Amino acid sequence: MMARPPVRRLLFIVSPERMDLYQALRTALWNEMDCEIIVDRRKGERRQAQAGSAPAGASDRRGAQRRQRAEVDREIRECGWAVVNISLWAEDSVDRFRRG
Repeated sequence: MMARPPVRRLLFIVSPERMDLYQALRTALWNEMDCEIIVDRRKGERRQAQAGSAPAGASDRRGAQRRQRAEVDREIRECGWAVVNISLWAEDSVDRFRRG
């Protein structure tokens, strides 16, 4: 049996300073079942360096996720919004992202 390709799922993240854009996206995409529009509620980096933590430059399992987050953060700052394709993410990581 062949595996089904993942269904496309898009997450639109809008700056809280651009509620006009948030409303416009909700109006434009209200009937798109594969799109979710949320307001970015994150406040800076959650992980803080601690004594005894790995030295700078050490391998980090979440390196790719951090690079992606940095890119999304940049897009939100510069454009007021970003879109993330969450089709290929594991379901539990999608739920963690949505909960903030």
